[in-house]
Amino acid sequence: MFQTMTQIGRNYGIDAKSVGKILYELDLRDPNHPKQKGFPHEEVVKSGIAMAFDGRNGELYYKYNIERIQDEFEAKVKQLPKEEKNRNISANGSMQKNPIELKLQQMLEALNSVLETGEINSLYRLKADIADIYAMLPAR
Repeated sequence: MFQTMTQIGRNYGIDAKSVGKILYELDLRDPNHPKQKGFPHEEVVKSGIAMAFDGRNGELYYKYNIERIQDEFEAKVKQLPKEEKNRNISANGSMQKNPIELKLQQMLEALNSVLETGEINSLYRLKADIADIYAMLPAR
């Protein structure tokens, strides 16, 4: 299953930036790609580990199928510095996030959905989420 770096990170309790670093370390992303830094190597696309998708604006982005490289990926996740991984893991292993962080994550997912699908009705939900965050902020 192809996923964005944000979606992959959520599965492993890390952020998209850490996923990107791991993909570089596994030599899946090309720091010198002729079109855009960080796009995958051509061989990675041909092998089916990465696939190009068109965003709403017609901009190209990539999703990854890390099931093909799961063992190598998970080994790299285990090597991440403690502050980069599992920063919000509870004693039972579930992700524990504060309400504002959860709301921001939902907003990012909604925004990504709008950019990927062009379905602008989700922007109304995003507007409501922003109002919710303001309500959660401590009074000054």
